[in-house]
Amino acid sequence: MRLSPTRRRDNMYGYSFILPFVALYVIFTLYPLAQGFFISFNKWNIVKPMEWVGIKNYQKLLADKKFWEALTHTFEFLLYSTAPLMVFGFMLAAVINSRLLRGQALFRAVFFSPNVLTVSIISFMWQMILDPYKGLVNAALKSIGLLDPNPKVQIFWLTNPNIVWWSITLITLWWTVGYNMIIYLAAMQDIPDSMYESASLDGASGWQQLLYITLPSLKRIHATLLFLQIIASFKVFGQIYLVTGGGPASRTRAFIQYIYDTAFQRFSMGEGSAAAFMLFAIILVVSVIQLRVMDKSEV
Repeated sequence: MRLSPTRRRDNMYGYSFILPFVALYVIFTLYPLAQGFFISFNKWNIVKPMEWVGIKNYQKLLADKKFWEALTHTFEFLLYSTAPLMVFGFMLAAVINSRLLRGQALFRAVFFSPNVLTVSIISFMWQMILDPYKGLVNAALKSIGLLDPNPKVQIFWLTNPNIVWWSITLITLWWTVGYNMIIYLAAMQDIPDSMYESASLDGASGWQQLLYITLPSLKRIHATLLFLQIIASFKVFGQIYLVTGGGPASRTRAFIQYIYDTAFQRFSMGEGSAAAFMLFAIILVVSVIQLRVMDKSEV
C-alpha cells in the first residue's frame, strides 16, 4: 500500500520528533546495557585490559558464599517489608477515604511527604532516632516504663542482629508507605459510590463493605503493588547501606551492596556485571509472572 505524499510528510515529522529520544535511549540505556553484558564475560579491574573468561564469572558467583548470603538477606528484607508496606498502605488509604474524616488533603500530604525526602536525609534522621544512647525511641520507651532507666541498659536497634531487620523495615515503612497509600486511595475513589449505597441499604456495616466491596475491587491493585514491592526489595540499597553499612557482621548486606562491593570496592568489574545481570534475570522473571497474573485477572 503506497502512502500519499501528505501521509509520508506527516510520518517524517513524527519520526523527527521521536528521533532525539531514540538516539538518547540507545546511547545512555541500550549501549551501556550491551556493554555491561559483554563485560560480564570478561575479567577486568579497570586498569588492565579486559581478558575474556566466558562464563567463569557466573560460575564464580554461584560458588561464592557471600553471593548467596546477600541474596538470602535480600529475600529476608522482602519477607519483612512487603506485608507491612501493603497492609499499612491499604489501611491509611481506607481511613483517609472515609467520609467521616475531615481534612483528607492534609492527611494525604502528611503521610506522603516522607516519600519525597532523599535517602540520605531519611538515613541520617533515623540513625539519630534509633541511637541507643541519645535516640528518641529509647528515651520514649524509658519514659513510659518499657525500658529500664539505667543508662547501661539500652536497645541497640541497628547493631543487634536479631532486630536490625525490623529496624530497617520500620525505616522503609515510614519512608515509602505513602506511595502505596496514594495508589490505593486513587483506586478506592474509582469504586462507584452506588455499590456502597446499595450495601448500606441492605444493612451492611462499614467493616463488611470494606471486606466484601473494597478489597475484592482492588485485586488488580493488590497484585500490581505486590510485584512492585518485590522488585523494589531486590533493588534495595540506599537506606541499608547508609544506616548499617551492611552490618552488623554483614547481617544486612543486600544484593545491590554485594554488586557495589564487588565492582567498586574489589574492582572486579566482570563479576560485578555478572551479578547485576543475574539480578536483571530475577527481576525479569518476576515481571513475566506479573504479566501472566494480570492477564489472568482480566479474564
